[in-house]
Amino acid sequence: MRKILILAAAFLVIAAGLYAQEPPAQQGQTPPPPNTQDQKDVKYTNESVARISFIQGKAFVQRASDLGYEEGALNMPISQGDRIGTSDGRVEVHFGRSSYIRLDNETKLDILNLPKKDDDVTRLRIWSGNVFLVVGSLKKEKGIELHTADSSFYVLDKGIFRVNVRENKDTEILVYQGLIEVAGEAGSSLLKAGQKLDISEGRFASKPSTFIPVADDSFDKFNESRASVTGREFAQTKLPGELSDYEGELEDNGEWQYLAPYGDVWVPNEVEEDWRPYYDGSWTWLPLSGWTWWPYEPWGWATSHYGRWHWGVDFGWYWIPMGVWGPAWVDWWWDDFYFGWAPLSYWGYPGVYYGGAYYGHYYGPYYPYNSHAMTVVRRDALKDPHIARNALRGDDLKGLNNKITMTNKSPNLRPSGNKISVQPLSGKQVLLRNDGATGLTRDAGGAGRAAGASSGPRAVRQPSDPGKASGGTAGTSAKPQSVKSPSGAKSGSSTSGKSAGKSGGSAQKKDGSPATSASSATSFKSDPSVAGSSAGTGQSRTANGYPSSPRIKGPSSYGDGGSGRARTFSGPYSRPSSSGGSSIARPSSGRSSGSSGSSVKSGGSRSGSSSGRSSGSSSRSGSSRSSGGSRSSGSSSRGSSGGSHGSSGGGAHRK
Repeated sequence: MRKILILAAAFLVIAAGLYAQEPPAQQGQTPPPPNTQDQKDVKYTNESVARISFIQGKAFVQRASDLGYEEGALNMPISQGDRIGTSDGRVEVHFGRSSYIRLDNETKLDILNLPKKDDDVTRLRIWSGNVFLVVGSLKKEKGIELHTADSSFYVLDKGIFRVNVRENKDTEILVYQGLIEVAGEAGSSLLKAGQKLDISEGRFASKPSTFIPVADDSFDKFNESRASVTGREFAQTKLPGELSDYEGELEDNGEWQYLAPYGDVWVPNEVEEDWRPYYDGSWTWLPLSGWTWWPYEPWGWATSHYGRWHWGVDFGWYWIPMGVWGPAWVDWWWDDFYFGWAPLSYWGYPGVYYGGAYYGHYYGPYYPYNSHAMTVVRRDALKDPHIARNALRGDDLKGLNNKITMTNKSPNLRPSGNKISVQPLSGKQVLLRNDGATGLTRDAGGAGRAAGASSGPRAVRQPSDPGKASGGTAGTSAKPQSVKSPSGAKSGSSTSGKSAGKSGGSAQKKDGSPATSASSATSFKSDPSVAGSSAGTGQSRTANGYPSSPRIKGPSSYGDGGSGRARTFSGPYSRPSSSGGSSIARPSSGRSSGSSGSSVKSGGSRSGSSSGRSSGSSSRSGSSRSSGGSRSSGSSSRGSSGGSHGSSGGGAHRK
């Protein structure tokens, strides 16, 4: 009888332990709020890291303080200091909240600044080529800036803007929708919808003139086709407002299910049997956010950087939406030989999935090595471009330390250097290709930081005089030679011979000495002491562009200042119709160009003239939808960079 009582007591203790590890939802209780990390030290925001949301043809990305270039691909993270270029391809970069910049063939652009908690301005530098800037929301006037060699532009209202730069000489801007300030040597001018302006060597070549915003060339049509995809609206939205841009991607690649107590959860279609979150992709080291996940699934950006993952018998893996961005919502483990990570559950614990069951708040003393939620790679494979191919499986996992303790701190390591191969172009021009990191080194700046923390300003490139190109590395050998960049190589180094990525043309980067993000930001901020409207005064130019005029503002009656969603600004252009009808209804937010208040004098010209904007019918070019980019599976390197450390991950682990 005594033995029976002892066995019964032991059984109750074991059952209670297993019961305690079940999620509250399975116990019939309402779950507590997610146990997320303390965000007070996090310097990035939801808009601090952009991504390549569409790619067609060939494109490249140069990381800040990196020597070589990497081939651009879908969902590639883009951060402050990066350079994006195309040869025979086109690229769309998504900045969040219905804002995009689209690059034409033979275009080169620098990301000078992306919003952070202490600096919420977006600054872009166009070196050459054609771009479309689509602004779906604007937190404040002049919160988005475009700069070229001879002009600067400050966005005053949501809209669609096209800028054409001819080899750092002449600039043309066309305003399809919205309101923008154009700054040059003689001052500033206000440009409204349906108006265009030419600038040459810092001077306005003419007064603002009117144009009919129709799709005149293939780049116009490309922008229309992408707008038809990104501007889709859905009768029933399942995502919070800040994530509504991802509604289409998720709708096309999975199904929504209602699951109490979380609400609507998303289940992906057709994933492999051994798939798990943070598995099909690679790790990219970014100075602001640390180890950042690059998902290869076409739908993976939202599900990797927002929300949490769970597993259920009836669903398999499903995603619970949440509105805060993170470099990767995982907990980490590593030793001298391996790295491992597991997706966080709704409650902020690393989820455990084994034996056909999922434990969302597992708090045993050690994390089970055989959990199907965890991904483990050997130490030298953390920077591998194909994590799923190199993840340990089966018997390889049995050799792991059976006392695995997870942490919400990411590895205090960073790439130590890169292998650079020299690829000859025409004549004596060469292209330096980044073939991946050679190893890992301790990151003193971010050692021991909690998830999401960041340290110090990162170095960004400061454009120099466009007439002075940095010296290049001459070479004509057909066989690439291997060279190694020094650890922590600075951008703008005289020995780098950095490429510009333009096929058949100059491949050398036109940069000056590096500057911190703080100093770079200062050189671009508007100077309130500059009136910018007196003709012939000779407006002073900063190192990087012309300052904004405080006299030019968007009238309060002109739009909502970007406070609302603006999907109408992603739609087709206005086009006159012989029948006077309308094939596609004009968005209700469309305005005539004469409704924007008083005109502003600049250099003796008036910029407030009527634009002659057409309000007739609309036309939409054929939608060339693509659910994914043109990612090459054979790409040899993705996403190594240098700078200060931040770590990925989310909630703290409880024992």
